[in-house]
Amino acid sequence: ALQSGRSRLLGLIVSDITNPYFAELTRTVASAANTAGYDLVTLDTNYDPAILGAHLEHLRTHRIDGLFIFTTERDLAILKELELANLPAVLLNWGTTGATANEIAVRYDSGIAALLDHLIALGHRRLAFVAGPAAYFSAEGRAEAFKRTVAQRSVSLDAPIYWQSDFRLGAEADTALVDEWLAMEETRRPTAIVASNDLMAISILRALYVRGIAVPGQVSVTGMDDIVFASYTTPALTTLRLPRRQMALRAFEMLQQQIEREPSTPASIAVELRLVVRESTGPALRG
Repeated sequence: ALQSGRSRLLGLIVSDITNPYFAELTRTVASAANTAGYDLVTLDTNYDPAILGAHLEHLRTHRIDGLFIFTTERDLAILKELELANLPAVLLNWGTTGATANEIAVRYDSGIAALLDHLIALGHRRLAFVAGPAAYFSAEGRAEAFKRTVAQRSVSLDAPIYWQSDFRLGAEADTALVDEWLAMEETRRPTAIVASNDLMAISILRALYVRGIAVPGQVSVTGMDDIVFASYTTPALTTLRLPRRQMALRAFEMLQQQIEREPSTPASIAVELRLVVRESTGPALRG
């Protein structure tokens, strides 16, 4: 495309702009776009895959030069539309392995392995895993990685309890599962609760606090993502850090390269999680 034929406008679709995870990605992309002389239009799906197509149509009427899709939910029909429209795009963790668009893939296994080894070293055998909604690709990816990693440690760990919740803060399911945990016999109760994102872990910490349960004295709690609030909870949250800033910057570089240079074959870049140990994990309660 000729320079004059460009709009210098980029689109970004996220699942939830109020979630600190997406807010940080958005801020990093917006800042990089601004520095490179692009404007950014950001739209939010509120985790509804049905809205993705409408958002894409809306952004195309603005004649965007390229698109970021950073959503927890997927609509694979979108990939065909991007291809037909010949629109440069970068996906975040859609599991396409860069087949039709550039992708930043998240590899969960090594981080979850480090987390499990940390809990095992503290004497934990009975774990509960709190999964996000099964319909979300990233929730499924986190749960599958947890199952794989637990299976490799079956000597050290009992079969975990699996609970389902919502990726949002303050979901009623988080309170309900804490009540379920309390209702269990102490000898069967998980000594550590592994939440598959920080917002759920924070909701669980709150529900435990309200019920007078000491963390990590009576139960350890861990999250995933390392959102900004994770270090400010009481106790501060042990979690797995996703390098969001690095992910957003790499995504921007990939998109800029696709727009401004010769279009190349789509690539997939993988990032890993890193264990951040804080105060919410401690020795397992003997029982």
